[in-house]
Amino acid sequence: MRRWAQRDATQGATVSPSAVNDDLRAQQSSITTLDREQLPEAYANQTRVKDYALQRVYVDADYADNGEQDTSIYTAAVPDNAWNAAAYRAYAGGWQNVSSASGITLTGWKGGMLHIEWAGNAYVMGGMARGATIQRPYNPKYLNLRIIANGVTIAERRGPAYHEAFRVIGSKLLPQGDVTVRLQYRLTGPSEDDALVTTGADVVPQAHLWGMRYLAVGRWR
Repeated sequence: MRRWAQRDATQGATVSPSAVNDDLRAQQSSITTLDREQLPEAYANQTRVKDYALQRVYVDADYADNGEQDTSIYTAAVPDNAWNAAAYRAYAGGWQNVSSASGITLTGWKGGMLHIEWAGNAYVMGGMARGATIQRPYNPKYLNLRIIANGVTIAERRGPAYHEAFRVIGSKLLPQGDVTVRLQYRLTGPSEDDALVTTGADVVPQAHLWGMRYLAVGRWR
């Protein structure tokens, strides 16, 4: 039995928590209990530490469909000089996955702090912020962005309003086991007199994401 766990019980006496803690501190300060600061210099090198023993990096420099959004509301029924993009005619509202595949799986997660960055470029159709008539209230358009891990939101922000680069960064402690990460976006809803189609019946593109990449770092210690 460890010395800090040994107690001489006295008949009818109450054991004080501070007494146990005093012995614990004495044991931890002894030379028999080594910590990393007492190891020889450069001890934890590549020959002694197994892969992913302290941290693991997950990265994709061209995420989703060649770096572009890939969802069911990605439409090609737009004017010839416009991007294939999300449009109100096919957008049912709410959060949409950037990739319609199974998401990002962080395999071999040992439990610890997740740091993740999602970056890219986005276009948002803001030309109809005033609607077709000035009498209606203004409706500025934004592309909201968020990162969720195992169904829990770890980062969310109001994203681009026109044609901008973006970066979303989040950190969260996660338990052991493979982690499923989703990168999602949400459009600002249309106004009462928003333009949904052009005079030629082409769909008006509302949001387009491209050049996307992510970097995730799992720190176990």
